[in-house]
Amino acid sequence: MKVRCTVEAMNYSACGLAVGDSFELSPTALTVPAGKRFCYFAIASVIPAVLGRLDADQPDAFLRGRPLLACPDPPENLHIRVEVVEQ
Repeated sequence: MKVRCTVEAMNYSACGLAVGDSFELSPTALTVPAGKRFCYFAIASVIPAVLGRLDADQPDAFLRGRPLLACPDPPENLHIRVEVVEQ
């Protein structure tokens, strides 16, 4: 299973992210679109909530619900939508 994590909203980004920027997580890899970058603090806020769920055959209720997760920097107020990617 793979999920796409996309910036949905923010006040601003100290790391240079924009709404629509994304990365993908699978049980064994993290990928960022070619030529793009993604803040490692934002990535680190998503991994613990998602990684253990990716080994299942089917998405659980949490992943099916398209959770909205937050980066740990309160003034940025950066929100990341997590969605299962059909393979």
